[in-house]
Amino acid sequence: MKRKVLFILSCLIFTIFSAIVSSLLGAMNISWEDLMRSESVESRVFFELRIPRILLGLMVGGSLAWSGALAQGLFRNPIVDPGLIGITAGCSLFASIAIVLGASIPFLHSIWSTVVFSFLGGISSSFIIFFFAKSKGRTDVFSLLLSGIAVNAICFSAIGILSYIANEAQLRNLSLWNMGSLGGASWSNLKSFSVFFILPIFVSPLIAKQLNVFILGEREANHLGVSTEFLKTIVILLIGVSVGACISLVGNIGFVGLAVPHIVRLAIGQDYKYLLLTSYLLGGGLLCLADGICRIVIAPSEIPVGIATALLGSPFFLSLIRKRMNHI
Repeated sequence: MKRKVLFILSCLIFTIFSAIVSSLLGAMNISWEDLMRSESVESRVFFELRIPRILLGLMVGGSLAWSGALAQGLFRNPIVDPGLIGITAGCSLFASIAIVLGASIPFLHSIWSTVVFSFLGGISSSFIIFFFAKSKGRTDVFSLLLSGIAVNAICFSAIGILSYIANEAQLRNLSLWNMGSLGGASWSNLKSFSVFFILPIFVSPLIAKQLNVFILGEREANHLGVSTEFLKTIVILLIGVSVGACISLVGNIGFVGLAVPHIVRLAIGQDYKYLLLTSYLLGGGLLCLADGICRIVIAPSEIPVGIATALLGSPFFLSLIRKRMNHI
């Protein structure tokens, strides 16, 4: 118990540290004296650009890590994340449709409508996965995973077609979207989507106990009084809403949902009472810090944070596969 408390406190301190450090990083040096002058350019950059970006990084990183922990618990598989079950691909496809065909569709002209459309893509893919995995009133977890893989393949094929017919400007926008970036953060999109990012904090205590029992096996969980059908439905919908909100605002940011729950699990075990919220804390801190570093590596330009998380996450994923093979 003492170890868990210490680790959770460490994650909290790390997240606060990441937010403070990230607020100081950027192409423009901002001093405390600048912040005191409310009309200065530095003050406006800090409060209107950096602070929303830091908050968005904390909430997106937290939501992705939280969703990854949920997916791994539902599928009882440590190498599952929301990207593998088709939800991320659904968001990307709808965003790609808006970017390439938006000029021909009256309600998809603005970037804001692209965000909303992408969010609907995540929700739609969740329902499609469920539709194909459900039979005779029962949802098979293995079929859920296979449906997700099929949805992934269809969405990426469609994105390939859209990329082929896109003009040069649209192709550049598509590439930027797929790299993932927090550069579009603003107070208005935070205000509109914050309910989806804060949702995990309130939902986690309500489902943690059922997920702990579900790990034992679906049949065992049923015997112990857990409504497994309801649990599977609510978990997929929560992942769809949470990841849909993230991807629609920042594009594809991979591996946070895969790596962070593993780090937490190695440190404090797989008790979902602690795992979910600790993953949220650590995921937020990691993404916020990674984004801050990406802003200064080639300043005044910046590296899309999705590239950095993929670079760091891929070796971690390979080590997981290797470790798993050694145990077979």
